[in-house]
Amino acid sequence: MSVIVVAEFPTTEQGAQDFIDWSKSDDGYVITRQHKGFEDIRTFLAEDKKTIYLYEKWNSKEDHQAYLDFRVKDGLMDFLSLDWMVTLKLLISLRNNASKIKSWARGFQSIQND
Repeated sequence: MSVIVVAEFPTTEQGAQDFIDWSKSDDGYVITRQHKGFEDIRTFLAEDKKTIYLYEKWNSKEDHQAYLDFRVKDGLMDFLSLDWMVTLKLLISLRNNASKIKSWARGFQSIQND
């Protein structure tokens, strides 16, 4: 059963732009998409242009944790910790909550991640 992770990143407008730029770089989602268990990732920018939300879909909690461990070793958390407070909002199963997540995501500007 897939798991969904929704993370909130309150930051500055520049911090949000820096994250969006990183996500499109060769060190960003290109690498994320290569990890075992990866299914989907989407970036949303809140109306305030200062808050980033990540929607991630992984095959299992273990696959997501292995990815997070990789990113910690890779130095991403150092980048994020400069001006970001990361709040993990939800870790839920897709089967039980897909409609709630789709409804929640309608309120944000989607950032093209391709």
